[in-house]
Amino acid sequence: MHNLAVLALTALVGGCAITTQLATRQAASNATSCIKEVRSSPEGKIAYVRLWNFDDSDNAAKLTDPKPLTKAEQDALVQTHNRLQRCKQIVLDYDNRYAAWETPYWQEFFQRSDAIFYKLASGELPVGLANKLLIESNGKFQADVSKGHADAVRVDEAQRQIASEMMIQAGTQIMASQPRPQITSTNCSWLGNTINCISSR
Repeated sequence: MHNLAVLALTALVGGCAITTQLATRQAASNATSCIKEVRSSPEGKIAYVRLWNFDDSDNAAKLTDPKPLTKAEQDALVQTHNRLQRCKQIVLDYDNRYAAWETPYWQEFFQRSDAIFYKLASGELPVGLANKLLIESNGKFQADVSKGHADAVRVDEAQRQIASEMMIQAGTQIMASQPRPQITSTNCSWLGNTINCISSR
């Protein structure tokens, strides 16, 4: 069910079979359908165009996007975020019943997703920085659920995460080699599951 980590991320801000394959397939299907429904809504199509989706739509430009979401994108993000609560609950209900060991990791993941959401929805974060934070949060989730459960993250999801992290590194190296304009920049990092941002000139 870990493909939900990627889908939940792309929906923002959204286990392996523990008992029966049927329960796992049904829960994964329900959560995936819920998230796809939210993302394909008119608001979802507006909200996620510039955000990291962990799919073929992602590119380096999304990591260097210096502007916050527009007012229309912020409004759409708020609407989709509210609808996603049902999708998150599907994941938590499944884990509470069949995979309680991973519930704390999902809760932390959702807490980080919410932290990114609030800063995006308020216009406090540029989109590129938010996308980097999304990638970092997903990487932490994958590392957490893999502890003691080597098969907890599907191979294709791990490969997408590695490719995303490599894009961040490549972008950072390119940015470091270019002269910097005299503008205020914001740097953020994770402090537990909270975003700590500092602006500098």
